Amino acid sequence: MNGVLAELGRRLADRLIALLVLPGLLYVGGLLAAAALGGARLDGAARAVRRAVRPITGAVGAQAPASGVSVVVLLTVVLLAAGAVGLAAQAAGATVDRVWTGPWPRWARRVAAPWTARRVRAWDAADALRSGAVGAELDACTARRNRIGLERPTQPTWMADRLRAADSRIWQEYGLDLTVSWARLWLILPDTSRAVVQSARERLTAATVLAGWAVLYALLGALWWPAVLVGAGLGVTAWRRARAAVDTLAEVVEAVVDVHGHELAAAFGVSVPDQRLVPPVGHVLVERFRKSS
Repeated sequence: MNGVLAELGRRLADRLIALLVLPGLLYVGGLLAAAALGGARLDGAARAVRRAVRPITGAVGAQAPASGVSVVVLLTVVLLAAGAVGLAAQAAGATVDRVWTGPWPRWARRVAAPWTARRVRAWDAADALRSGAVGAELDACTARRNRIGLERPTQPTWMADRLRAADSRIWQEYGLDLTVSWARLWLILPDTSRAVVQSARERLTAATVLAGWAVLYALLGALWWPAVLVGAGLGVTAWRRARAAVDTLAEVVEAVVDVHGHELAAAFGVSVPDQRLVPPVGHVLVERFRKSS
């Protein structure tokens, strides 16, 4: 699934840049408002910005004092600042995406091992309650366990485990490794299926970028405390949206393989019994995709 996320993320990067300017203007406005409302450290930052901009506006104004060129230059500077802040939010969002969805580097997994172990204990306890349960009680116990993870946790976060579960379920059911299969499957998907997957990925990207804004507002809160409240609100909203988006994306990717997996085999000349992809066929495809001997 991480390969799927990377492939889809590259397609969204260009579209996001334009969408980041307007929130960047809002952030720059908040920064200026914070400086106007007080805070010695922000006043110092504002004076530094004014000193940096003054030579530009002064030179332009000296050449054309009666024109609106200096206003245009000032607006350009503000837009550039907004764009830079937007790119910073996108970078922070990409980092949050990596933290929430993985894969985590080995050293980070070691650091987060206590949290992972806690999730494992909670999952095992919920799974143990299923033994002996029947009917509605079994359904309730299963739902409680699945809220922790569809499979036994191996990652520090629920989102990373949810994506890993999609990988694992596709491997167990069809013998397909999404890391090497997804790009080829994408090429044969109809436009409607692609649109559904892209929409799900866009929702996740939007949520992580919102988390990036939360980080920036939290940093602003170090200079002006009300910004902490904005950052906290954005962070909670981003986390809730990201969980929903990850769940939807994992379901959609599984559904795509369910519906079009046999078409992938047919496209590579591998016969599929009863139009149903089975693990032996999936293993053959994976070996071919890996260019194995």
